Amino acid sequence: MDNFAQQLFLYSPQAVIVTDKDNRIIQVNPAFHEISGYSVDDVMGQNPRILGAGNVSDGSYEAAWLALDEEATWQGELFNRHKNGSVYPAWFNIIKLTDAEGRVTGYIAQFFNMSPLKTSVDAPSQVAQYDELTHLLNWDMFQDILDRRLEKAKKEDEQLAVMLVDLDRFKWINDNLGRDVGDNLLQEVARRLGSVVRDEDALARLSSDEFVMMLPAVDGMDAAIKVAQRVVEQLSHGVFVDHREIFISGSVGISIFPEHAERGKDLVKKADVAMYAAKQGGRNTFRAYSSLMERSKGPQILREEDLITALVSHDIQMTYLPVYSIYSHRVVAVHARPCWNHPELGQVPFSGFSALLEHSDAIEQFEHWIDAELRGLSVVWERFPGLRFISFRIESQQLSSKESIQRWVSQLHQYQQVGRAMIDVDIQTALDKEGALFDLLTSEALLSISGFVCEAPVLEKIRDIDPDFIKLDEGLVTMMSSDEGRQKIVDNVLKIADKLDIEVLADGVSTAGQRGELTGLGCMLMQGRYFGMPLTLQQLLEHLAVEH
Repeated sequence: MDNFAQQLFLYSPQAVIVTDKDNRIIQVNPAFHEISGYSVDDVMGQNPRILGAGNVSDGSYEAAWLALDEEATWQGELFNRHKNGSVYPAWFNIIKLTDAEGRVTGYIAQFFNMSPLKTSVDAPSQVAQYDELTHLLNWDMFQDILDRRLEKAKKEDEQLAVMLVDLDRFKWINDNLGRDVGDNLLQEVARRLGSVVRDEDALARLSSDEFVMMLPAVDGMDAAIKVAQRVVEQLSHGVFVDHREIFISGSVGISIFPEHAERGKDLVKKADVAMYAAKQGGRNTFRAYSSLMERSKGPQILREEDLITALVSHDIQMTYLPVYSIYSHRVVAVHARPCWNHPELGQVPFSGFSALLEHSDAIEQFEHWIDAELRGLSVVWERFPGLRFISFRIESQQLSSKESIQRWVSQLHQYQQVGRAMIDVDIQTALDKEGALFDLLTSEALLSISGFVCEAPVLEKIRDIDPDFIKLDEGLVTMMSSDEGRQKIVDNVLKIADKLDIEVLADGVSTAGQRGELTGLGCMLMQGRYFGMPLTLQQLLEHLAVEH
């Protein structure tokens, strides 16, 4: 570096970064420390990506690399994170250095903090490109980058992967723990996803709880799967928000160019199909797209009007799960669970369509149907009066009005004239037991609470609710062996239940290993496919006749 260049480097008011051919920092000027807060020792040998605001600027990074590859220079806005944690917009000028033979020898980047120049006039442009909450790309900007990268992939005969990430049970967190908790959680998810992708990748927030990633120049599906595994692993760890630990998981779908589609929108659609297949496969996992999945897009094609039609045409039927006692090795109770026999999707469990109960018409027709089904269980009590209870689930949306709550109180009183009923409600619903809802939760029926998939329970809250049973959700039981966070929740539930002398019922037990692990932890009531498939009423009567 000659004397003139040295003077510019040392005294420039803008930060200057010099990297080698592998994009590792080898030199920075004094202004770099003033603007970024990082010292020479902090960044030496690091990729300039260390300055990025948690992948805020993925799309611009991708645009920069495309331009540097083709034109050897790029300028534009990126979001940096200061060493103190604050995020600021920076204007970059980057050039690629080459030798006489055209081989890359390094890069020089010059930038300055644009914050003082920002005015309200700039805001619409910025909002148009980035998601306001997470500062990730929005869909429009992501789509533009994806289309340009696909053109490059076609020219250079490269493969490209699109990955759709959907947070499991985020709606429950947002509805029950509050929007502020949900927003903080989304920001942490954006940070974790940002830690997985490379400089040349792009990451965007697609909708409330969906994110989309682009992986250019990927080495086939195997390489994409490795990234998906890292995404699932990153999302499986607990997140601390407002002094509480929340557990989430993600379902990931993968599509590959050109194998699955050639247009950007089509690749995203294929990844969307694969993502729903991952959800149907138990959540907290990933799936690669296959044309055989096209029939599996349940959550996309089920509509409230379809549910009403199914109720009228008797495509919804009640199924029954025997509840087994590990002590007595026999059936001691029954859980009633609606099932939708869908003409295209096959059997859809209640958990797969309960979210459709949003409006009064659907709720009213569904409750009329379920009331008729439960009244028909008198034959079970006549033949097997020794059963402890017959349980069923009531979703929070079914208790949205004083009239609906009073109707349930009246119906439960009538059921109790024949046999013992138990209602299962979400813990957040149980915590709101005021007014008419208090009458429901303190009725003659037994009360079971569930909903601990994302957050461990608190002893004082459980004591305040005073339930007869605590139910371990199927999602907890399914993932407890492979997910340390879920295992902690299970342990915590059982310890609280033991202190308060409350019985625990595990749902979704499907393997001998789960049965053994739960038994070892002290859970003695279980239901699930390990003990048998869901039964019709006639099959239940035959099964109980053998058991009793």
